[in-house]
Amino acid sequence: MNKLRRSLSIAERVLLAILGLLVIGVAYYYLVYLAVAEDMAAARARKEDLGVQLLTVQSHATQLRKMKKELDALDDNKDHPRMESYNNSREEIKLLNNILRPSKEYTINFSSVSRAGDQIRRSFSLNFTTDSYDVAERIVIALTESRCRCLVDDVSCTPSVNGEVETVSIALVATFYETLVGGTPDAGLPADGETVG
Repeated sequence: MNKLRRSLSIAERVLLAILGLLVIGVAYYYLVYLAVAEDMAAARARKEDLGVQLLTVQSHATQLRKMKKELDALDDNKDHPRMESYNNSREEIKLLNNILRPSKEYTINFSSVSRAGDQIRRSFSLNFTTDSYDVAERIVIALTESRCRCLVDDVSCTPSVNGEVETVSIALVATFYETLVGGTPDAGLPADGETVG
């Protein structure tokens, strides 16, 4: 059996070495360099996304700090109106009686209680008579700025003079707002979306 054996020349060895290096370089380029470049591009994109998210979170944090300062300022002022827990009708009647002390006479008629989720609305009409517009105005302002959340829907004012005595009659419709949060439901509580009364 004949074996062909021939030793490689220096030029062939150099060419084989160059070819080997070229194969290794191409393999490195496709298997390592491109994979690392893709990972780096993905990392840059994630970094940019995280930068945008960080700016958003910082903006939200700034807004939350501002809101917290505003809430703290409200907490410092204990006289601000707030939505009391259901059933607060006794306190609301006491409040109305105190506010209406400067009036000559008054009548209060609670007309309905309605519910939307956890929010309870207790509507009422109020008629009162005072000696002057100023007293009437103070009463209406005291009602809207009371510690119980109360919104006045409609106000009418009728002056009258009987001899030398001047009186002002006020008729208004208003609503007290309460919440079920912290309140205890009872038999008078309407179902969600219903009105009673």
